[in-house]
Amino acid sequence: MRWTTKMAMLALGAFCAAGLIVWPGCLSVPLPSSRKSISKLKPADFSFRKDAHPSRSEIVSRAGEPDKYFPEVRVACYKLNEITRSKLMLFLILPMGTEANGAALEVAMIQYDDRDQVRRVEIKELSINPTYWDVAVKQWTAEPAKGTPSVKRPGAR
Repeated sequence: MRWTTKMAMLALGAFCAAGLIVWPGCLSVPLPSSRKSISKLKPADFSFRKDAHPSRSEIVSRAGEPDKYFPEVRVACYKLNEITRSKLMLFLILPMGTEANGAALEVAMIQYDDRDQVRRVEIKELSINPTYWDVAVKQWTAEPAKGTPSVKRPGAR
């Protein structure tokens, strides 16, 4: 066999071996999320000094009325960004296209104490459908509070 034929057979073998690694289907690789601002508010608007515990009226005067308020747990929610996730679909090792993986909202959640002062603030990713927010808010309020009204972003430690 000639050298070029050997190289072609070796390349074909490597391609087949790579294909068998991903077989029996497609591989999906997550792409970076895209954020689209849906509010004039930014996460920085909800960061406060550790010793500052602003009142609910101060927050409303600075950020406006909340998009959703849960009086039974004293939590106000402000929509910040719409987040879209995508995946790159690979068949064997060839790119076949992208797939939208749903949308979510980045929401600032503020819990107030019984004196209507900020107890804690966190930026969370919630479903785009506000009917699911009840469950998310109840789960969040069931978590132990850290005691500081500083902003905590998703994925941050």
